[in-house]
Amino acid sequence: MDHIENETADREKMTSNKAESIPVNVDFILNHFRNRLFPRTISTYKSRGKQLEVFGKDEMIAAYEDSDFVDCRVNAYPSYTQYKGIQRYPPDFIFADLDLTTFKSIDKLEGALSTTLRIIGSKINGTPTVLWTGNGYHIYQPLNSVVLEEYEQFSQFDYPSLIFIRFAEFYLTSGKSDPSHNPSFKSCMIRIPGSYNSKYAKNNLVKIIQKWDGYRPPISLLLGAFHA
Repeated sequence: MDHIENETADREKMTSNKAESIPVNVDFILNHFRNRLFPRTISTYKSRGKQLEVFGKDEMIAAYEDSDFVDCRVNAYPSYTQYKGIQRYPPDFIFADLDLTTFKSIDKLEGALSTTLRIIGSKINGTPTVLWTGNGYHIYQPLNSVVLEEYEQFSQFDYPSLIFIRFAEFYLTSGKSDPSHNPSFKSCMIRIPGSYNSKYAKNNLVKIIQKWDGYRPPISLLLGAFHA
């Protein structure tokens, strides 16, 4: 009986701590986004991955709490990035996913992370956010960007801004990113630090490994390789 009561008390304490830390971590993630914070979509374990549109931070946090802080995600892009099929929002956020299942060992995963961070530093002078997700790393790098559809040199692409998002992940990870990860403006769902990943029973707390330094490298530093 005492054991059950202690477990209940521990869970209540953990929930209380989460309720305090999640708002701070939500602010941390929202600071990566430049303009038009809302509306944008989120998802949780309780929503079964279905995206829900929210109109403010308090609404986000309430949904995360309602899901016991499990599988808390937010789209890196706002809800409306197109108008009548025309791209109106720049590709200003790179999301790279390094998953342990892609590699044969944790050492190779760590090596891929080190290589990716070195490339980001050398190619665009970037210092991105790195999160441990329970089975790998998420890398979040904001950019100072433009809508590529507005430039003639990218007219050979049907959706240059979308293609750029995927190119940047592949290029900056040397092709080592999760092959099943195909981010888009509608599905660039990133995790909230301090939440839990339901896919894994152990070590499933989403943790900040490195914080973004606040610098937004210009997209022009990547356009030469993209257009080549």
